[in-house]
Amino acid sequence: MVIAVCAAVTTSCGENSTTESKTNSDTSTTATERTDVTEPVNTGTSTSLNVPEPTRTAFTTKYPNAANVNWRRYEPVNTIDWDWTGWPKMDTSDYAVSYNADGSEYCAWYDQDNNWIGTVTTVTDVSSVPAAVTKTIQKEFPGYTVTSVDKENDKNRTAYEIDLTKGGEKAKLLVAEDGKLLKKKTGA
Repeated sequence: MVIAVCAAVTTSCGENSTTESKTNSDTSTTATERTDVTEPVNTGTSTSLNVPEPTRTAFTTKYPNAANVNWRRYEPVNTIDWDWTGWPKMDTSDYAVSYNADGSEYCAWYDQDNNWIGTVTTVTDVSSVPAAVTKTIQKEFPGYTVTSVDKENDKNRTAYEIDLTKGGEKAKLLVAEDGKLLKKKTGA
């Protein structure tokens, strides 16, 4: 879910971008990184976004194999519940970056002080989640079907946000990779 939101945010303005190509010395592929992007702001005018060098450096150091990198200012959306993730609230002075790595799509967030907030990816193979997470799902919501899983990383933890259904009932869990249930709600 979070990836879809990030994708919508990051692709909404891609037509007016300046592209810079970079070659990763570890592989034979070329990664495209957008660092200058013309995008609308709340006033209805356009501005040029220049991602600060320390933010780009923090990103490339953390994710050296990232490809198809696309930077944007963070735009508030109602589908991300920052209280649920436990991450700090973000505003339009912060950055969102989508990218590909290891055959998956990711979205990461950086604050205005160049600090990494967190990264999310959608887990497409539910059987790949840790056994401890699966055990918690089965214990808390037996008979429910997993409809989506997002893997969330921040400086303090790795957790899985899991949406479940059983008939017309819905549930949502946030489970640490060790299986500890962090949050749950029904009717989500």
